[in-house]
Amino acid sequence: MVYDIILPAIPFIGGYALTYSLYKMNLIKRSIHINLWNLIILLSFIISGGAGFLLLIFMELGIKLPINQPLLYWHVELGVTLALVTIFHFHIYWKSAKTMFIAAKRRSKNKT
Repeated sequence: MVYDIILPAIPFIGGYALTYSLYKMNLIKRSIHINLWNLIILLSFIISGGAGFLLLIFMELGIKLPINQPLLYWHVELGVTLALVTIFHFHIYWKSAKTMFIAAKRRSKNKT
């Protein structure tokens, strides 16, 4: 089975660039940009995780259905999408995550 990586990535890269640009131009609030992408992460996880869980159950029970191959395909495609959107998520929260790691380094230096 051949999986596409570029094709499903294009709408997400374009969508993120669009909402990020709208946020930077003060046309939408940062919270709308963040909440939209948090929702996309949640939906991707539910669909991909749900498909993976169904595939696992089918495999454990030895059930072979005509839907197994398409379900596997979309499970992988949404997993790729989830990985891509996770990169966007890191971009959104980079400043707060960076301060968390810097604070952790300072705490560890003070203990020694």
